[in-house]
Amino acid sequence: MKKLTNTVYLLESGKFVNMYVIVHGKSAVIIDKGTPGKANSILDELAAIKVKPCDIEAVIITHAHPDHAGSSAALLARLYARLHVHRDELGILLGKEPLPRPRYFMEKLSVFVTTHVWKYTPPAEAVALDETSVIPGFPGLKIIHTPGHTPGSLSVLDTESGTLFCGDALNNRAGNLTGPLKYFTVDQEQAWRSVEKISTLTFDALCPGHGTWIAEGAQQRVKTLAAGRQHRRG
Repeated sequence: MKKLTNTVYLLESGKFVNMYVIVHGKSAVIIDKGTPGKANSILDELAAIKVKPCDIEAVIITHAHPDHAGSSAALLARLYARLHVHRDELGILLGKEPLPRPRYFMEKLSVFVTTHVWKYTPPAEAVALDETSVIPGFPGLKIIHTPGHTPGSLSVLDTESGTLFCGDALNNRAGNLTGPLKYFTVDQEQAWRSVEKISTLTFDALCPGHGTWIAEGAQQRVKTLAAGRQHRRG
């Protein structure tokens, strides 16, 4: 567990996928669940900061790729909280609809790993989110639809801490802020429109699904990224 701000923590057991928890008083919200098999380690990390299963108000999935949602079923079996995902990916998360058909080798490899190695188990139920949704106990959290990487990709804006959790809408690997990776993105043009949308929000810190977090000045860096893309297209 790594403390990022007074209220935001990084769950380090996610390894190559970032999982976060927001703690306000005795209540907490988890953002993303990592690959299958992470439920116990997530609860162990939360216990280290004295967050108990009954303290979790909600679990939010930024998108239904199994590296972000893989432990959903196992974790929810031990919580009273409900699982939340954007309405456009509810069927995918619950295993009722397939993931978008892979176009590139890396996507095909990811599907193979999901099916034959991780063996993703879908949760029994989840709550469908849109931009009007309110997270129980956390009215300062705003749901932002940021599609492109997947149809129902969402970001979570914590207005109280000025932190944006963007899933895979943005990546910050080795300090290099980029848009979503082409080989795992359903609609690249839509994804960049989402980057532009994010650049208009008000936030200071950025917590991506992959790579390192940006502690301050993140909105300006996203604006610069979006402007650079527009310049290259123009």
